[in-house]
Amino acid sequence: MSSTTYHLSEILNHYVSRAGYTSGQLARLSGVPKATIVNWLEGRVRRPRGSEDLLRLAAVLHLSAAETSELLQAAGHPTVAELREQATQNQSSALNALLASWPAGEPPRPGSAPFQAIADLPHFVGRQSLLQTLTDDILNSPQRGIYTLQGMAGVGKSTLAARLAYLLRPHFPDGVLWARVDISDTMSILSTFARAYGLDVAQYADLGSRSRVVRELLANKQAIIILDNAQSSRQIEPLLPPSGPCAIIITTRHRHLAAARGARQYMLGPFNQSGEESLALFARVLGHQRVTDDQDTLASIAQLLGHLPLALDVVASRLAYEPGWSSVAFLHRLKQEKRQLQELTYEAQNVRLSFEWSYEALTPDAQQFFAALGLFEGDDFSPEAAAHLTNEPLTDLQRLDAEDMLRHLYGLSLVRQARPGRYRLHPLLRAFARDKLNDPTPQRRLVTYYVQFVTSHQRQYTALDTENNNILAALRLADELRLYPEYLSGVTHFYHFWEARGLYELAAGQLQRAQEIARQLADDASLVMVLRCQGRAAERRNQYEAAEAYYEEGLQLARQLQARQPPEQPDQAQPPAVTSDLLRALGVLAARRGDYALAEAYYQEGLLLARHVQQGDTLGSLLRGLGVEAFSRGDFVRAETLYEEGLALAHTAGERERQSALLWALGMLAEDQGHLADAESYLWQSAALARELGHLERVALLMRDLGVIAWEQGETDKARSYFEEGIAIARDLGHTWRLNRLLLELGELSRQQGAITTAAIAFREVLDIARQSNSQEMAAQALFGLAQVAASQNDPAGALAAAHESLTIFKTIGHHQAAEVKNWLQSGAVTQA
Repeated sequence: MSSTTYHLSEILNHYVSRAGYTSGQLARLSGVPKATIVNWLEGRVRRPRGSEDLLRLAAVLHLSAAETSELLQAAGHPTVAELREQATQNQSSALNALLASWPAGEPPRPGSAPFQAIADLPHFVGRQSLLQTLTDDILNSPQRGIYTLQGMAGVGKSTLAARLAYLLRPHFPDGVLWARVDISDTMSILSTFARAYGLDVAQYADLGSRSRVVRELLANKQAIIILDNAQSSRQIEPLLPPSGPCAIIITTRHRHLAAARGARQYMLGPFNQSGEESLALFARVLGHQRVTDDQDTLASIAQLLGHLPLALDVVASRLAYEPGWSSVAFLHRLKQEKRQLQELTYEAQNVRLSFEWSYEALTPDAQQFFAALGLFEGDDFSPEAAAHLTNEPLTDLQRLDAEDMLRHLYGLSLVRQARPGRYRLHPLLRAFARDKLNDPTPQRRLVTYYVQFVTSHQRQYTALDTENNNILAALRLADELRLYPEYLSGVTHFYHFWEARGLYELAAGQLQRAQEIARQLADDASLVMVLRCQGRAAERRNQYEAAEAYYEEGLQLARQLQARQPPEQPDQAQPPAVTSDLLRALGVLAARRGDYALAEAYYQEGLLLARHVQQGDTLGSLLRGLGVEAFSRGDFVRAETLYEEGLALAHTAGERERQSALLWALGMLAEDQGHLADAESYLWQSAALARELGHLERVALLMRDLGVIAWEQGETDKARSYFEEGIAIARDLGHTWRLNRLLLELGELSRQQGAITTAAIAFREVLDIARQSNSQEMAAQALFGLAQVAASQNDPAGALAAAHESLTIFKTIGHHQAAEVKNWLQSGAVTQA
């Protein structure tokens, strides 16, 4: 937060009240317009452009040199001593005339210790733990030294230092010295420090001798020296006294100041992510009632601003003092990224300007590198990715250079460390960096890098999870820049991750756009890949007719492409392999609806093609499909043979995802044959691989199956634990189909154990989800569960109503469970309850 905010009016009001003058009287005596004085007193103007009128007013108020310096600093101007130095250097008779009220030889007031700190912020919030730590460290240290407050622009380092000065003032009898070292001349600062103790050092004309004298003066003083906004060791070294009773507090954006080596370092970040401190700041400025009324909107504003104190202070001030603003309207403005930093300015407070000072200190190469980092939209990014934005092709030396550049930017508080080996930008710094990016080349490089990353990591789900938001940003950018081949490749390769995470809605939107692009470009080869992915997504959402339509169109196009492909130029990645996989997919759908003869025909044709092109993953899938088909017909021996052949192929090829799928199939086969110990072993192996891969959808599936097996073995507590873990995973994924299956199992287990309330909650949740997603099968199963719960609760009317509704749905969709519900109704279970 700005150190000058809200202070000029408070200090001036104090001195005006002490003098007893009206604003009109002050205007007549000083020659400063009354309107100007009123604006200062009421806080409408917080930083007057020049110091001249303030000096005139201070003279009329009979302020001492120290009091005048306090007033000047509150308005962001140099002290009296510093202005005198400027007047001498510039030979300004006008400025010397204004300073005549405070002669150079004026001694300090008897018995008064200097207190040069900026005014304490009246709406200071947060940082309580850090303040306590700093206070304890400074007061309890036998040998006081240097303490650095480090952090990015706008986190409130100066504000914290000021609060600390006021808290510690009683413990330091020789006072508090303060210098803004980045904008003040070192010679002037030394003169100001010396004059605070009645020493005139004007005769010491060189820095070395003046520094020596002042350092000797301070050597035995019990004082706090605050050196604000240090940018280099050169600025602070002449001001540091010898080791002794002084406590030196340095605020800086630089993490590695040589002059502060060995100092105790304290890092300041934005307010905490919970939003409590941000809302507390809003409450101090806007009032508690408004924060209560607008809490959700203000919390969204704080989140959007990355909880940066300076930005929050600006927004609070504008909402409080500018007419016509509502919190909702301001939030809408801030969501327009190109206007975001433009909105974060209020008089002397300016977020963009605070960033600009750090940016301007960078070399041109560093500026270009930093600007490119604004393209990353994920939680963080890797040095490898950052290197690719500014270099292509990339050499090993350039990788090392990029790592060094990131360390340099980290040292300047322009980037932060995130997960191990990764970096991130504050959201507002990211917007600032993006504003500085004029060259479109890094955008194209971002797209290229992440499309290649997805292609080479398409089954490495943990790696993809880390880069998820960056990849999505790259796909969006590819579409905007009309880099359509890259977009199509990125979407079809990234689909496997979306499927593994159950992100079907996200996948559907991206795939629909990819289909539009492929048709627009008449890119049949890419269209086949898109249709295959769309079929898989539809199939996993139980939209079997839509899935079949996608697969059939894809198969027709693939056959046409295969027919057009010259026999002397076989392509391993195109038609034969894709055709065999589409045949496998159609075989699965045929087997699902009980057409085993057609399924067998699809599988055999696909198997022939897969063996021809030696495509391991599709071959393994086809063998699994044939195994499922054999299993469905009760031919367990053939099913096991096919599964094991597929598992051997997957193991040889190192395809861990395929291994996990086939181990699951073997587990289901063993369970159906009553070999529960074998089934559990297969499923555990499958789950271990799925966890390693980050294939959370499969983990959720396996938790259900392991729970069922534990239940069959009489281990109901173990079964419940499996179901609950699977439910937690499915909720996190937003995978409603898996969630419903697990809830149905948990509901039935709870019902059988007599935990009727738990059962009812589970079945009702399934029913709600099923009705929202228009899943008749799930709705019918949930209703049947609720019917049995109602029967247990001696509610025959409720039981009959739910059971009959369930039966009607099952009959309508031709589901085999209709017979089970009918038999239950005929058994007299309701009347017996």
